Amino acid sequence: MLGPWARAGQLGRWLVHPFISQEPVFYRAAAVCLLAAGLFWQMNALNKTYSTRLMCPLAWYYDTTRYVSLRPLPAAVPVVVTGQGWRLLRANLGMGLRPAELHPVPRPGTRYLSASTWQHSLQRALEGLQVDEWASDTLRLTFDRYATRRLPLTLAAPDSGRALVYTARFEPSHLTFRGPASVVARLPSPYPVALPAGTGPGAAQLPVRAPALVQPAATQVRAELRAR
Repeated sequence: MLGPWARAGQLGRWLVHPFISQEPVFYRAAAVCLLAAGLFWQMNALNKTYSTRLMCPLAWYYDTTRYVSLRPLPAAVPVVVTGQGWRLLRANLGMGLRPAELHPVPRPGTRYLSASTWQHSLQRALEGLQVDEWASDTLRLTFDRYATRRLPLTLAAPDSGRALVYTARFEPSHLTFRGPASVVARLPSPYPVALPAGTGPGAAQLPVRAPALVQPAATQVRAELRAR
């Protein structure tokens, strides 16, 4: 009596036998049939309705010459949507999914964008899809107005806490800083300019470093250093 492995071998040979010694055109025809069957199945599947999670891109529009966001604005938000397979496939590939246009009123102290504002914009951008679940009720954001402040310059005290060994005459003697009003208002006056290690007496170009979101009018200033 044949064992199970022998019977399986016989069955395999019986299934493969009709395809042995066939002309190449037979294999090409078989491949075309399999490909057509696969495409038909795929097209039929994409005509059905599915639910999936998408990242909807956001486009922010506000007066960037007068206001600044104190935290990075989200570039996209996750949503759960239901729609036809073709539409969801295109959306996942980044095709036919335009950014939702958001127009916040960037008043200082604004902490969030209400759901009624941003969800309506997302629904317009996701035309043809039904939104089943939103990421949250609000989008957190913080705006401030731009401000400028002109400050005199001075040498920064060494990190070691020791006394300064040089006096400095800066050119220019004052520098203008531009950034969020709440940050600019806290800048020290006179504004300290650090002395790089190894700098000796005489003329030197010193870097001006500022807090994040604050832009100095110059990134370097000329200083004439003299020993005390």
